[in-house]
Amino acid sequence: MKHTKYENKNKMEDSGDVIKWLQNNIIGIEDLSIMVSMNRDGTISEIEIGKKLNNADKKKITDKFPELVGKEIG
Repeated sequence: MKHTKYENKNKMEDSGDVIKWLQNNIIGIEDLSIMVSMNRDGTISEIEIGKKLNNADKKKITDKFPELVGKEIG
């Protein structure tokens, strides 16, 4: 019998892992200030980057961290 399995694709241990992922995947933010807050369950509660991102970069972030979809405030 077949079964269904779900796995949280975010394997980040801490905010440092998230910052490293952002620096490796969003071009031009290596030297900018980046702030990441995480919930106890390992999901991201907040990301702040010292640069206005384009829509493609925003999509990369929300694809990787779906808990942030619809949460942009500025």
